[in-house]
Amino acid sequence: MFYQNTWFRTMVVILFLILFLFAIYFCIVNNSSNYLIRILSDRSFPFPMLLLDGVPGLSQPQREYIEEMRYKAAALGMYFLTGVNISDARTYFLSFYAPPKQGISWVGWTYYPSDPEMEGPILEPLDNPFYNKPAPITSEHDALVGIYHTHNAECYAGNGGKDRVAGGDNGDVVKVGHALAEALNKMGVKTIQDQTVNDADYAESYNHSYETAKKMLEENPTIRILLDLHRDGIPPEVGKSIVKIDGQNVAKIMVVIGQKNPNWEKNNRIAEEIIKIAEEKYPGLFFTRITYASEARYNQFLTDGALLLEVGSQLNTLEEAMNATKPIAQVLKEYLQ
Repeated sequence: MFYQNTWFRTMVVILFLILFLFAIYFCIVNNSSNYLIRILSDRSFPFPMLLLDGVPGLSQPQREYIEEMRYKAAALGMYFLTGVNISDARTYFLSFYAPPKQGISWVGWTYYPSDPEMEGPILEPLDNPFYNKPAPITSEHDALVGIYHTHNAECYAGNGGKDRVAGGDNGDVVKVGHALAEALNKMGVKTIQDQTVNDADYAESYNHSYETAKKMLEENPTIRILLDLHRDGIPPEVGKSIVKIDGQNVAKIMVVIGQKNPNWEKNNRIAEEIIKIAEEKYPGLFFTRITYASEARYNQFLTDGALLLEVGSQLNTLEEAMNATKPIAQVLKEYLQ
């Protein structure tokens, strides 16, 4: 019996190592290795814990901790290999029904590396799309910043609530957008927010938000920064990201740029300048590495300065996301000046 148990455990360890090496290979060939490495380095992936079962002298609490670590490791490994997050039943179906062309999906739609926000079919022609060249500022009433939300239902579940509301309603992310608009307006930066619900039919979200963003630009052609405000969606095993600013826990900000846009490099330069200012004023507020979506546009062809911001993830609290609005506003104000 002892030899049978030893053989079984050895085979499990070998199988896990083979699967993990395959995951690394898959990430490299799909140009996703940076994300894999960041997760492993940030979260100190517990390789030793996988091998400690049966070591003499371990107390019961230590054994329970090892079991917890083994569960998290297995969950993270499954996520890398299949795109299924065992803590989120939705991904069981999304991974099956919406596999990317390149192969295995990452968390269904959410972490398909070439299109992490799942833009869907592009209805507007790529050869002659609408484009708004920012108009000259003529008065203090001209809007400089526009905020809208492709995925209005997104919420923050860090305090145990839901990570999204029912389709057709506005969630926490719209509250964060409102707070950001208020902060900018108090600083003298004219800002408008559009709370039109665009994700009642999730698959058509970007088709609807395109109309929302286009209307905003038609009515406010002086807009210099057009923000599509989201919150990220990640497996619980990865953990949330926060930074301390003035003693408060603040959700970190990620910039996503769609490259299926002939003018994407303009947006990229603007994003780099904004991140540079943020690093000087509030180190760690922004992820300094921009996320690029090679197969998506995310409405960023509409004007210069059109950016997609992920304010934290579903693992953050609403308070942490709200705490990010004033620093973001200060950074945008300095950039516009």
